[in-house]
Amino acid sequence: MKQKGWRSDRIHNLSAFLLVVFTFTFSCQSPDQKQLTPAFYYWQTTYQPAPSDLRLLDQLHIQKLYIRYFDVDWDQATRSPVPKAVIRFARKPTGFSVIPVVFLTNQTLIRCPTPAIPVLAENLVRKISQLSRQNGIAHQEIQLDCDWTSQSRERYFTLLRELKSRFKGPVSATIRLHQIKYPEQTGLPPVDRGMLMFYNMADWKRPQTHHSIYDLEVARRYIDFLERYPLPLDVVLPLFRWTVVYRNNRFFSLLNNVDQKTLAAFSFLKLETENRFVAERDTTALGFSIRRGDLFRTEACQPADLEAGKRLLLAKIQNQTLTFALYHLDSSVTAPYSNAFFQSIFRPSP
Repeated sequence: MKQKGWRSDRIHNLSAFLLVVFTFTFSCQSPDQKQLTPAFYYWQTTYQPAPSDLRLLDQLHIQKLYIRYFDVDWDQATRSPVPKAVIRFARKPTGFSVIPVVFLTNQTLIRCPTPAIPVLAENLVRKISQLSRQNGIAHQEIQLDCDWTSQSRERYFTLLRELKSRFKGPVSATIRLHQIKYPEQTGLPPVDRGMLMFYNMADWKRPQTHHSIYDLEVARRYIDFLERYPLPLDVVLPLFRWTVVYRNNRFFSLLNNVDQKTLAAFSFLKLETENRFVAERDTTALGFSIRRGDLFRTEACQPADLEAGKRLLLAKIQNQTLTFALYHLDSSVTAPYSNAFFQSIFRPSP
């Protein structure tokens, strides 16, 4: 009887121990935790990352780069689509998995006759392959970036299908928030994956807009629709900043990488609200003539807001495995952010 009781107690203690281990493991590893592949976009006409850019990629163990190869726009003289701002590789992106990205203007699709779409697809694949081959890049995926409309939708989707028939790897496409919310109107692009651009959330040309690059209040109007979006999604968040200038209540100019700290140093500008300055006199600065009454709205993405956006996205996106990218790799863009922020934003847990 005594031996039997001891064995019973031991079994009971072992069960209790296993229960504690199971509970601890479950609490530390949520079944909903996503598997993230960190990445950066490179969006310049010359591929020549600064030493600080390369150090950042190394510190974060980034092995995936989305590199803009060229734009495609409509050429009125030849009445045909033409590549523009083709990238030049000052160095080869060795050690990285490179996804070529082509930015396609909406007017190109609207003006390009439907019978010419297969030729456009052939030219795109040929140009991408040529650039990759010349620079020792073995790309396994290509991505198109286009904010298509109802007018261009059928031609764009035809182009994507033609690309898939010619390129024997995955084809992805950028997706805007409004296309997530209204798939019935915008359609579902025939690609393997979508890259959700979690930025440019409001009309930057309107003076009334609070924050056009990144506004979580605006994002929350769209975020619930992610749960029903049938295409697997990757995500790209913004790092860039700018100042939008208005004159006589109309858009006047866009100043890249000009932030609130820069504007606060000018005595002719008066801080009106949180991120708005008003010129109090005529002067010349920032490369143009400023008039009294000009409105300057500064926009930058705060680390805490980006972290909050990440939590919203990971809670709603259905696929468990995704690429989590930042836009874009440039020391002037990444400098305001700490290494601790980068480590945190790429971490799978909230």
